[in-house]
Amino acid sequence: MDAEDFLDEDTLSNVDRYEKMLRGKNEEFFSSDALESIAEHYLNKDLFNDALGVVAYGEQLYPFSIGIMFKKAEALIALEKHSLALETLSIIRAYEPLSPEVFLLMGEAFLNIDEKENAQDCFETALLNTDDRGETLFEIAYIYDSVGDVENAVAFFEMIVSEQPDSDMAKFEAANCYDILLRFDKCIALYQALIDSDPFSTGAWYNLGVTYSKMGEHESAVEAFDYCLAIDDEFLAARFNKANSLVELDRTDEAIDEYNQTLLREGPDPITFCNLAGCYDRLGNNDEARLLYIKATELNPNLAEAWFGIGLTHEKDGNTKVALSYFSRAVMLEPENSEYLLVLGETEYKLGDIVSAEENYSTITHIDPTMVEAWLDWSFIKFSSGDISAAVDLLKEAIKILPDCHYYHYRITNYLIRQGLVAEAKTHLETALEINFDDYFLLFEVSPELIKQNDIMEIIELYRK
Repeated sequence: MDAEDFLDEDTLSNVDRYEKMLRGKNEEFFSSDALESIAEHYLNKDLFNDALGVVAYGEQLYPFSIGIMFKKAEALIALEKHSLALETLSIIRAYEPLSPEVFLLMGEAFLNIDEKENAQDCFETALLNTDDRGETLFEIAYIYDSVGDVENAVAFFEMIVSEQPDSDMAKFEAANCYDILLRFDKCIALYQALIDSDPFSTGAWYNLGVTYSKMGEHESAVEAFDYCLAIDDEFLAARFNKANSLVELDRTDEAIDEYNQTLLREGPDPITFCNLAGCYDRLGNNDEARLLYIKATELNPNLAEAWFGIGLTHEKDGNTKVALSYFSRAVMLEPENSEYLLVLGETEYKLGDIVSAEENYSTITHIDPTMVEAWLDWSFIKFSSGDISAAVDLLKEAIKILPDCHYYHYRITNYLIRQGLVAEAKTHLETALEINFDDYFLLFEVSPELIKQNDIMEIIELYRK
């Protein structure tokens, strides 16, 4: 809903008259109430400097108008001029010492300058003087949420739930906060409470399904989405997310049916085409997958996922050179997508473009230093080209970032042995075996001949016992 929908015709007429006056066409008279409504119009549209302009004009005509001063404080807070806002609010407070609205705005300003105790005092004063405690609790919760203090926001939403058990809005808002905090058990409890009070709440069933899917409990997610669709068969978001969960459960044929139903009801959609293409990819139907990815690019030429998907289908068909151009297109659209960069680097290496491959691995390790595959692949390029010292240096840098990554320790063991640094290699081998013994076969991926080296096998047998 647009902000204009909340404004009556008189307000819009006043805005029009005010803007014509600014253009110098004629002088107009405005009451203080009219100027407040014009300022509110600009605040709703996030035109905060324009709102301040209205306030400045209003202060000339009505220097003692509390309403105009209040709009000034709101605009100043929106513009992050919190000290000036507090000065204005102090003046208002002299006239209205018990106004909860004033203390709410003061609390918001104090929170934004990290004066949390002062903010808390203001909120407590607002609650003591309000005629509508529930509404004021909502306001405080939203203020905490707006500054990113989700813990305090959810505490106030929970307070509302405790005092007003029938407040569905408070339950939904609290659940949203718990979702941000990754406390999914709390989300589920709140959605279940909403369902208990209204078994036909599609919003509660849908959000319950989304929460279960985030937890990886896709069977429960599908069940929740099914309830949602039983109530409203046209709830397309539920159908789409049900399909996503079916994919995770390897129920690919069912997922295809749901995606097709979504397309039938919603019309062509690039994301749905991509997800449907992924299903056909799982079934080994490369041609159908490629056609669907192409349809996605026709609808949205800037959708990197679709270009990447086309590349994967060509790669699976053995058309590596063709795949490269599509991977490059995906990276061009999302230059910091580590997955796309990794595949692009691997493809360039296959095609013998070592320089470009290394550039991509370097980029990845800067964007995401914890991406294990990038360090391993990059170091292997160095190792394969005979620059074993550089390969070792790369993995030592990687180990600084993830010291408990056994993949690094198994791999560097190979490189160090090839360098003749056997004692150092054995130290890394023991570290790898201690972290994850079951993956000891990784030691032989690069150098299979090590299985015949008695001193190495003795160390492995020692850790086996």
